[in-house]
Order: sequence, then C-alpha cells, then structure tokens
Amino acid sequence: MTSPCDLLVCLCFQVSEGELIEAIRAGHRDVDALREATGANTGCGDCLEDLEDLLAHEGQESAPPGSL
Repeated sequence: MTSPCDLLVCLCFQVSEGELIEAIRAGHRDVDALREATGANTGCGDCLEDLEDLLAHEGQESAPPGSL
C-alpha cells in the first residue's frame, strides 16, 4: 500500500511529498530553499503550486495555537 507521503510531487526529479515535508520541517521554508534542498521544481515547473500548498499547510501545522 502506498502512503500519501510516498506520492511524487515533482515528477522530473522523483521528489516525494514526504521528502518535501521533511525538508520543510528541517527549516527550508520557501520555494527557493526547497528547490536547493530537494531539486524539486527545477525541471518543468509544473509542481510549483504543489510546493506552495505544502509550504502553506506545513506552516499552519507548525504554528503555535492561536497564532493564525
């Protein structure tokens, strides 16, 4: 069975959602930092919106309660 974290977000460089989440949690908090850390979004560019969505989602997950 495939986990949602195993789903490929960047098809050009085979970068999974899990890898991107790990990178975000390690401090790569913008698209440029994710590109540098994972190689995602350095090919065709189709995954840009997905990277932005993950950044927004993970930012909400890690924000202290009541800070949003």
